[in-house]
Amino acid sequence: MTTELLEGRVTELEQRARRFKLATTGTEGWENYFQSLILAERDYWNEFLTAVVASVERDLRDEMKALIDTALATRVRGTYQVGINYVRGDMVALDGGSFVARRDNPGKCPGDGWQLMAKQGQRGIAGPAGPRGPMGATITGWILDRENFRATPKMSDNSLGPTLELRALFEDGHSDAA
Repeated sequence: MTTELLEGRVTELEQRARRFKLATTGTEGWENYFQSLILAERDYWNEFLTAVVASVERDLRDEMKALIDTALATRVRGTYQVGINYVRGDMVALDGGSFVARRDNPGKCPGDGWQLMAKQGQRGIAGPAGPRGPMGATITGWILDRENFRATPKMSDNSLGPTLELRALFEDGHSDAA
């Protein structure tokens, strides 16, 4: 028990003690007796309700976990085929859409046993033609590094293209039959 819980329990017991009168007979004795019965009943119901709430919380958490596990148990089965045994959670593709089985042996797809998950959209309206873009760069020449077996293209926009490493083409054991 933490210090805070102990302090709270001590405060509760002190409040209880203030309610009792020092008497064991007569009217005050009966008041003490009934007060103790009421407090015992309150304690019983507090414990009972705490247990019920904890049980409901546990059950709800377990049920939610089971539902999440079921939802995440989707198996992708590829394109739908007649004659295949499908079970709840199986996902198939058909005619540009995807379907998930709602139950075991869901029947023909699409149908009542299948839930449409996604569907291919229709082609949109063509937009206006835009202006022609600039010509792309073309190779206008090559820079050859014969010593290192490299060739680098010179482009029409005065940039250099990616260098080609050619050494492997001229090493021993290389054949043209590749």
